Amino acid sequence: MIKIEQDKLGLQDYFYIGYLYLIILGIVSDAIFYGIFGVSYLNYTTILDALISPISLLTNNWKISLFLGFMFWLMYLYFTKWIFKLYAYLREKKWYQKVYNIEKWDKKYETLAKKKNIIPGMMFIFFLLFISMRTGMGIGMRYKYANKEIIPNHTLIFKDNMRLDVRKIGQNSAYFFYFIPGEKVITATPITDNLKQIKLLENKK
Repeated sequence: MIKIEQDKLGLQDYFYIGYLYLIILGIVSDAIFYGIFGVSYLNYTTILDALISPISLLTNNWKISLFLGFMFWLMYLYFTKWIFKLYAYLREKKWYQKVYNIEKWDKKYETLAKKKNIIPGMMFIFFLLFISMRTGMGIGMRYKYANKEIIPNHTLIFKDNMRLDVRKIGQNSAYFFYFIPGEKVITATPITDNLKQIKLLENKK
């Protein structure tokens, strides 16, 4: 198991760890999200797309950012304060003492309380929160479009001047992912090779 010793890390090390973290987060979250729709996303993405994907999602949707921030704050409070207060309360209960070895758990919580480097743990928690959110978004979106009429929210203008109203699902640097009204399968169109313009339709939800 890799242990990150915070005191021995320099600025360059933090950038490197953050770089890898964002790439892994972007690849896993997007692969799960598009995989729910049956799209093998790894065939359509690049390292740069994976790096930008989490940042783009959070900066373009303030509701998601607030939700993740609030959940992350709650988890931080739980693992740094509330968990110790909860254990202190439960360890006095007779039923708890019968179920658990109090001396053993006292030592574990004492060791946990002495740990100052919580960065790896919080990074893991944010990873789980982000992946769970993207999974929920994918499942919810798939259910919605499987049971309701697909309403276009973008117009694609191809290089041959053909126009197509579609429902955007996502986009990266090379591909535009969308539903065509009446179809239940996602279409991925290369942006550079095929599209001349992507127009947002007004008042489409």
